[in-house]
Amino acid sequence: MVAFVKSAAASTAMLSQAIPPDNGFDPGLLFVALFFGAVFLILVGIGIVVGLACLACAGIFVALGIISSSALVAIFSRRFSVGLRALHYQLSALIGLPCGIGALWLGCLLFDFHLRHRYILAIGSAIGIIAGIAIAFILDRFFRFVYRRFMLASGLRV
Repeated sequence: MVAFVKSAAASTAMLSQAIPPDNGFDPGLLFVALFFGAVFLILVGIGIVVGLACLACAGIFVALGIISSSALVAIFSRRFSVGLRALHYQLSALIGLPCGIGALWLGCLLFDFHLRHRYILAIGSAIGIIAGIAIAFILDRFFRFVYRRFMLASGLRV
């Protein structure tokens, strides 16, 4: 039995010298790992940028008092939906403001209509806020209609 172990050890030693050692390195797997690592880093970077943008928007909303005024409306009315509706109206007005200014400025530019910059800002702000509130009102009515339609169709009480 000792002779068998010695012959097995000798044959293993001869085979290990004849075949170069393989440490499992495959360049294809390296490139795939590098590719997925780069994609992962890009997605993490995009996530960080989106998170910072959301944080900046939340800070702006808090600084302008949109969040707190909507919360006060909900507390005083004792209904969460009223506070959410107030938030929706305020955000629509805030989004409509620069859109109205931009639309009026573009209209003055395209139609060669001369207005002073302060008039463009004032009129565009008013039009944008009114349009934002009107769009919020239309969307509010539409969502109420859809909600009631589904509640009646499902047999639940509204």
